[in-house]
Amino acid sequence: MRQGIGWLSATLLVVANMVGTGIYTTTGFIVAELPAGTGVLFLWLLGGMAALGGALSYAELAKRYTRSGGEYYFLGQLYHPFLGYLAGLVSLVAGFGAPIAASAYAFAAYLPLPLSAPQRKIAASLLILTLMIVHFLGLQKSARIQNLFVSVKIALLLLLIGGALWPSSEIPAQELSCPAWTWDTVQVSAVSLIFISFAYSGWNAAAYIMSEIPDAARVVPRAILTGTLLVMGLYLAFNWVLLRYVPLEELAGQPAVGRILAQKLWGAAGDKIFGWGVSLALVSSVSAMLMIAPRVASVMGEDYPRLSPLAQRNAAGAPVRALLSVAGLAILFIFSAAFDAILNYIGFTLSIFSGLTVAGLFWRHHREKGLPWDLGLLFLAVTGWMVVNNFWMRPWESIAGILTLLVVGSSYFWLR
Repeated sequence: MRQGIGWLSATLLVVANMVGTGIYTTTGFIVAELPAGTGVLFLWLLGGMAALGGALSYAELAKRYTRSGGEYYFLGQLYHPFLGYLAGLVSLVAGFGAPIAASAYAFAAYLPLPLSAPQRKIAASLLILTLMIVHFLGLQKSARIQNLFVSVKIALLLLLIGGALWPSSEIPAQELSCPAWTWDTVQVSAVSLIFISFAYSGWNAAAYIMSEIPDAARVVPRAILTGTLLVMGLYLAFNWVLLRYVPLEELAGQPAVGRILAQKLWGAAGDKIFGWGVSLALVSSVSAMLMIAPRVASVMGEDYPRLSPLAQRNAAGAPVRALLSVAGLAILFIFSAAFDAILNYIGFTLSIFSGLTVAGLFWRHHREKGLPWDLGLLFLAVTGWMVVNNFWMRPWESIAGILTLLVVGSSYFWLR
């Protein structure tokens, strides 16, 4: 508790975990299938409301179960420790290990420097190792450094939004059109909502470190809600500016719509500003996951004696061996092609576990007053659609992913 963090750092942890490269890429792919600005903006609003439903539900869980671990601990309490153990495995591999590798490589890829592909992998690995050493200093000190990079992340979005709205900006405004609501439009919208939901993911970050936040039952719910609302506002404002000031035909199918907006605002200099801005912003994404993931492993080490080395901490309170394990796993993914396969292979189970967690709240506490039934059910509906769509589009990968998880998860009976 002496090394704990307060409401502001917990809120910025949520922001750091939510805002990644998704906000700068997703809209381009959606516009290619749904060339109507108002429709795209509505989907971002709907995705934000679903994320808010999940955040409200986790906030209620955080008031009742004040221990680190996220889904690992929640599902173990709501259902059975075996389900929590499975969620912990998925979190460490597909929820944190592979995304840390992806975010670190994106950091290196956006650097506006003449680096080769192997050199960018080395740069990504050095970032992970550097942040790992920073997190050895303890939660308070590493949180201060992370907060600085989260400020850069927020500042980049505000710079792009403000640059387009600045009175001296000469970018002509575009009219936002409404789509024709046909069955094809509904199908495209449903698939687009999956990508938007992934861009919003990460709102549950503070729930993973609850044991190290003083007065967690009060602080964590506030941090989850404040962080989610802040990101939702930034996402909607950015997309409104993007769709208003960049023609849809220039956005359609483009993987870096944020860079297009920056180039329109500041020309060639905008490309460098955007490159450095995104790279520095991604430092906080990698740092946030390196802060969270070892805490999940550490809690599992507390519960299972054969994993007890993961629970060992240094004088500053940092779970050293868990940090080394997570960082090593992420670097291993960087130098292999495995993290894409893992995200496609069992990554969808992250949605299953978050859905089960929210459903568990309503199942176990349905007699209590004040539960977020409306937005919580919206979150469950969107999550259910994502899972069903994944089975529909990739049935064999989905089945193989679940079977693999069950086989690996059988280690529970040995560890318990």
